[in-house]
Amino acid sequence: MATTSERRRFVRLPVPPRLGGTRVERHHMRLVDLSPGGARVEHEHPFSEGFLCFLKLSPALGGVWLQGEVAWSREAGRREVGEGEWVISYQSGIRFTMLTLGQREGLTAALEFLKAAEEV
Repeated sequence: MATTSERRRFVRLPVPPRLGGTRVERHHMRLVDLSPGGARVEHEHPFSEGFLCFLKLSPALGGVWLQGEVAWSREAGRREVGEGEWVISYQSGIRFTMLTLGQREGLTAALEFLKAAEEV
């Protein structure tokens, strides 16, 4: 089995579940971790690589909207919700693209908040 090298350029900060949930249009996404270059999200439907998406950070993280594209997506788990009925969850890596100065400032503030929360 082939292995892939680590391609991440930024340290990702974990996002506590209470700060990561949001509903954006039709997709329910939970923010799992965040970095200056992207994020990992958990969601209910598979995303295609290259898919353009918009992520709104929770109000506790500043509520800024960030746009990006899906770098990768894969099945993350399954849970039974009824007899013989399963829900599949997916995780995707989002690479931020074309962020404005205001979005970059909002992202920086959110990362500072997460780093301070992690140190407590």
